Amino acid sequence: MKIFIVGLGLMGGSYAEGLKKAGHDVYGYDANPEIMNQAILAHVIHPSSDLTLLKESELIILALYPKDNVEFIKSYGHHFVKKQVVTDLSGTKSWMMKEIEHYLPEYVSYTSHHPMAGREKNGFNARDVNMFDGANFIIVTGVKSKSSDIDLLKSVANDLKFGKITVTDANTHDELIAFTSQLTHALAVALMHSDHLTETKKATGDSFRDLTRIAKINEVMWSELFLENKEALIKKIDDFSHELNALKSMIENDDLESLKTYLKEAKEKRKAFDTD
Repeated sequence: MKIFIVGLGLMGGSYAEGLKKAGHDVYGYDANPEIMNQAILAHVIHPSSDLTLLKESELIILALYPKDNVEFIKSYGHHFVKKQVVTDLSGTKSWMMKEIEHYLPEYVSYTSHHPMAGREKNGFNARDVNMFDGANFIIVTGVKSKSSDIDLLKSVANDLKFGKITVTDANTHDELIAFTSQLTHALAVALMHSDHLTETKKATGDSFRDLTRIAKINEVMWSELFLENKEALIKKIDDFSHELNALKSMIENDDLESLKTYLKEAKEKRKAFDTD
């Protein structure tokens, strides 16, 4: 299959390399000419890659920030042709998908998706196809989706060695991501900001390092993601604050039995995630 990937950062570069290894003809584009040269020299994309080749591709993968995905469609959607499938791998969907659906030519189908994988580092040179191994893969359908799009994206997920594949709508996706991804990043960042002891670095153990690993964040991307999904994220922050205050109250009141029950229930709920 001929695949065109727009944006060759961490995710776009990793997709390109993985799909190339899986036997696909991979073309790519990045606004940075240096990245383009690196991708060609690394044999990750076809050496003749050029935006005019968008029309030659069966699948177009947008690997830019959400607003940039929309701007790309507005600027280059006229290169698309009938029977093509467009997808993106953005971390938020509702606003962006509506915009893309509005500007995308009517003869092109569009189904979004979200690879639940990543790294603290970013950029083409940080690419790593192994980060997809066994990771969750969410397919997000919209008004321009076709059933065949889902089959195509499942095939892409399998080629990249993803694990569980889930199909959902944009609103459900954004609520899920607000909890499982954005809230966890917000907590890691807030935890780092709540540190006021000069000796902390010398006193950390695995639990602190595990909890704060994702505070090593791409501030440009995550600021955009937080704001584009702010209603869902604020709701999840409020839910978490309620639970944290409940825990605080148990501790303040020396309520041993309630505390043990609360901790046990959390443990059992977490253990259920390990079984499928």
